[in-house]
Amino acid sequence: MVSVIIPVYNREKTIKKAIASVLDQTWSDLEVIVIDDGSMDNSANEIKSMKDTRIKYIYQENAGACVARNHGLDLAQGDFIAFHDSDDVWHEDKLEKQLNKLNETGADIVFCKLNEIKADGQTVLLPMGIKEGMLNPVVTVMGIGTQTLLARRHVFENLRFDSVFPRFQELELLYRASKEFSIYCLGEGLVDYYIGGDSISSNPEKLYSACSLMKEKHPDIDQYMPQLSKDLGSCLKTAGIDAYNVGNRNYKKYICEAGQFDKTWKIKMLVLLTKVNMLGLYVKICKR
Repeated sequence: MVSVIIPVYNREKTIKKAIASVLDQTWSDLEVIVIDDGSMDNSANEIKSMKDTRIKYIYQENAGACVARNHGLDLAQGDFIAFHDSDDVWHEDKLEKQLNKLNETGADIVFCKLNEIKADGQTVLLPMGIKEGMLNPVVTVMGIGTQTLLARRHVFENLRFDSVFPRFQELELLYRASKEFSIYCLGEGLVDYYIGGDSISSNPEKLYSACSLMKEKHPDIDQYMPQLSKDLGSCLKTAGIDAYNVGNRNYKKYICEAGQFDKTWKIKMLVLLTKVNMLGLYVKICKR
């Protein structure tokens, strides 16, 4: 049996579609553990209106998606664990294809790619930098979505999401997991991921905080997974440029923090900012 854990917070308009995409899987031996993280809208009634015995609804006081996922892990009964998000949709053969890959490869964790669907309808297959196959060595875990993961139960016997992180919770968890377990990438996009207006991915302060925490908790990141370190630096540099463009004075902080993850950042920034006619920004940063 597969235990599918879905945290939900104020998703009355999308939660039924998300759950239905799990119930409609070609692999039907599953339980759907929906952890309501203190929703204040009609999410609870929407969930309870779905009459399927495989759904298990649990309410908790608002504590965040990571706490909700950990709560779900404590309740899961399946031999395999998967996660889903309350506003995304699985393709109907997602679990079947992932389970087949688990059996074929002997991997502990299989993730599929996801189709990031932007507001204008454009679709991007993510993560771009990881190809189908076993991640050996694991070069980076950037861009692997929680909703794409399927793992054997033993992976989560002692592994939990760190709720302190405001972003990159799945990245940080996979970083730890990669030191003990094998990970396989299924190169097909089997999850449709919709970018919402309330996405925390657009919050540069949460990005800055998450990156700082990652460096503090995992000081070996430069040595163990240097590409991931560079990926985080790239995120911070992009956040810095975006902040500069909108007049956010924190741009220096974001870009300078990027240097903690990518030691060649000054050269890269010189090239990039020259291309976009922002050489003045480079000069200001280097004066810090």
